[in-house]
Order: sequence, then C-alpha cells, then structure tokens
Amino acid sequence: MNYKFLVTGATGFIGKRVVALLLQKNIEVVATDINIEAIKESFVEYLKFKDVNDKKHLLTELDISSNKNIEEVFSNANITHIIACGYQMSNMIDADPIRASEINIVGLANLFESVAKYKIKRMIFPSSQSVYGNTQDIYGNKAVHEDEYCGLQHQSFTYAVMKLLNEYMGQKYITKYGISIACTRPSVVFGYGRKRSSLMWAEDFATLPALEKPVQLPFPEDNKDNFIYVEDCAEQMIHLSFKENLNHYTYNTGSETVSGLQLKSILKELIPSAEISFDNNAKYTPFIDDQDDSRIRKEISFVPRSLKEGIKAHINEARKNNNLQEIK
Repeated sequence: MNYKFLVTGATGFIGKRVVALLLQKNIEVVATDINIEAIKESFVEYLKFKDVNDKKHLLTELDISSNKNIEEVFSNANITHIIACGYQMSNMIDADPIRASEINIVGLANLFESVAKYKIKRMIFPSSQSVYGNTQDIYGNKAVHEDEYCGLQHQSFTYAVMKLLNEYMGQKYITKYGISIACTRPSVVFGYGRKRSSLMWAEDFATLPALEKPVQLPFPEDNKDNFIYVEDCAEQMIHLSFKENLNHYTYNTGSETVSGLQLKSILKELIPSAEISFDNNAKYTPFIDDQDDSRIRKEISFVPRSLKEGIKAHINEARKNNNLQEIK
C-alpha cells in the first residue's frame, strides 16, 4: 500500500517530529498548519537539521475549522492517514475561547467527518493525560489506567474538557460510520523547541542546563510527574497508524515517573555543573503522577527510550542548535 499522511499542526512541537519521522521512513506527507508563512523558514530548517528527504512533503495552509479549506486540501490528495496535532493550547484558549472552540471542537469534528467522507484508513490524535483530572489523589497511590474516570469537578483546564469532548465525539463517529480513529493521552512531553505552551518548564528543565544556564523549576522538589520524550510520543502515534487492527481507542503514552529530585539527579549525571533549584512553596503540578502504559506496550512493538536517554537527546539537540559540543 502507498501511504500518504496528512499531519495537522505540522510545524508545532510534536507535529514537526511526526513529519520528520514519517519522512525518515520515506513516507509522503502533506504537512499542514494554520499560518505557514510565519514559520515556514524555521520548519524547513528543522527538517534540514534532522537530515530527512524533504522532497516527499508538501507544506500547505489548513484551517481545520473551515470545511471549505478542508475540501481544498483533501480533494484529489489521496490521503490515507491523518495524525492530527493541530490544537490551541491552554494559554491560547484563555485568551480567545471562541477561536479555540472553533479549532479544538469544530476543527476536530471536521477531521472526524473527513475520515468517513474521504475513506481515510486511520486517524490518530493526541488527547491528554489532563483528562484524568488535576491530582493523583483521585486515584490513590497507583498508576492510572485508561479505563479510569474522573468528573468535571476535578478539572482545572478548559483544554482538558475540550480533549474529553474530542474523545467522546471520536467514539460517536466510530459507532456511526465504522471508521478507525484512536488517540493517545500524552503525559508530560519534554524536548527542545517548545514555542507555544503553558508548560514551558518541560523545555527549560533540560534546555537551560544544556546552554549552561541555571534553572528554577516551578514546583516542590518532591513533586512527581510522568514524562515522555517528544520524539517517542510522535513515534507511538505513527506505530498506531500503521497497525492493521487496533484493540483499543485510547492509549496512555507512559513512560517514566520521577520526583523533582530524581529529575535533578539525572540532569546532574549528564551535566555535572548543572544548577537546578525548586520552588518548595509552589503548588504541585496539576496532573496525575503516574500512567499505566501497559496497553500501548502490548499494542505496538515500539518501546520509548529511558528518561535519561530522552533527556540526553533533548540536551544534545539544544546544544547542537546553539553551536555547542554535544555531551557523550
């Protein structure tokens, strides 16, 4: 079968990794985003940095909230798969909730509709671990499974509630049309190159030490979070896209849970001179602490790298982009 992937949010933090990994596999990609002129140059530079064959991708503008725009992109494009990374993040939702609703709710529904209309083999989209609520206390001292549930009284972010609605609507489309849609629920996704996020500390914790700068993390030292490296998060969605038959609709990404002090210890192993401190008067991060990722590990052959390996890759990308020698 000849594959042709449409990737939305293709110039974003996760989306550009999806595009690069697909191109490394010699798969044709229609890379879309809502405003390509502003970021076209940096996106092309990123693909050069990753040393991929960028002749197999088409970068084109797509506003998923516009049915007309969707038809223009999909008509005669022979798309086989969709990985939908385009989304308004929490800070953008709060600034303009109407526009965020158009993209995050109407836009995703438009893509679900397109899966049926254009006979797309499969669509994968990242939901979020935030659907589990704002504290581990809801579940007690255990890794949270995909079948766990919390009500709206435990939600702090409109972003999370929008993701819950996306998941619900996706299931409706599956039931109505018999189409193939699935989603991941990423934990804290870290890596180099975040630009638009309310979670910038997941960039800074490794980037600043990589650039020989001190970092203060905005949570206590005993705060716990579950982490996955951005390229592993992207690779999981690609593997789910290719598998002939999926056994589930939702998948936790996993992958490794550590405290702030354990995170500091890993960073100090990699960069002994790193200066890392915490705000011990701050609140804990508003997420669950740990995910049960046994489902996705059974479903696909891909195994995420260790947290230390992911942080090392993050550090070296930051250093290479700033003309510093990579660590060994």
